[in-house]
Amino acid sequence: MSGADAAGPVADSAIGDLRAVRDALQRDLLRVLLQLDTNPGEDSLVRRQGQTAVAVYRQIERRLADLGDEIANVTGARAVEAVAAVVGAPPATLPLDVRAELDQIVNGQIGDVVAVFRAANDEIRQAVARGITTGGSLADLVSAVSDQMDVTFRQAQAAVDAAVMAAGRRAVVSIALDVEEDTDEQMVFVYVGPRDAKNRPFCRQWVGKAVVDPRKLDNKQGLPVEDYCGGYNCRHSWAPTPIPLALENGYRIYDETGADVTERFRPRMLEASAVVDVG
Repeated sequence: MSGADAAGPVADSAIGDLRAVRDALQRDLLRVLLQLDTNPGEDSLVRRQGQTAVAVYRQIERRLADLGDEIANVTGARAVEAVAAVVGAPPATLPLDVRAELDQIVNGQIGDVVAVFRAANDEIRQAVARGITTGGSLADLVSAVSDQMDVTFRQAQAAVDAAVMAAGRRAVVSIALDVEEDTDEQMVFVYVGPRDAKNRPFCRQWVGKAVVDPRKLDNKQGLPVEDYCGGYNCRHSWAPTPIPLALENGYRIYDETGADVTERFRPRMLEASAVVDVG
């Protein structure tokens, strides 16, 4: 099973969590912003609302900070679920080096989530300040805040999805490499997923091929290939496969340069078969 097969449903659940949080936040922010409403019949934000605006800023800042923490916790929890789904055991049972790798991935993405909400906080506060200073429309302000939150949640969704999927992929690769080291059964990693017009150049090149070591590949995105494959939101994953099985299923094997090294492995398989036959 590839990391995407097992981690995908968990990522979908995480996105569902995120949507529920988004809906609650939009209601909260609307209630906060309505504190800026003016006299009955007026639809303008005026300078005399300055004191109220300060209180509104603080509420927005506090709510978004709390939300960043909440989504960070969701991200961490769902990433743990993804790893458990991939390896069939709680992450606490994994080797320490693998757990450290997974922690680093998830913590990096959690940092991205927090940064997204910090930036949203700044944008919304600036929008409120502009509305107060210029006497703009409250309806326009509410619309601007709603638009900003849509952007923010798209960014947060990408970060959460990346964290869950990357943790699942890294668990698959790391566990396979540990098995290889412990058993001397050499693995290759088949790049699995859709082959269509949406494929990035990296994915077009590698989908359907077996790779000796995906850690040595470069997706030109500045992201580890074993975690993110072709990049953020990639639909592909790595499927560790014993070399005899890969050859039996007709896969060609490539090194990190793109060179076909399939024939390099066939003599080993013949030798292994010969040893087994003699025994």
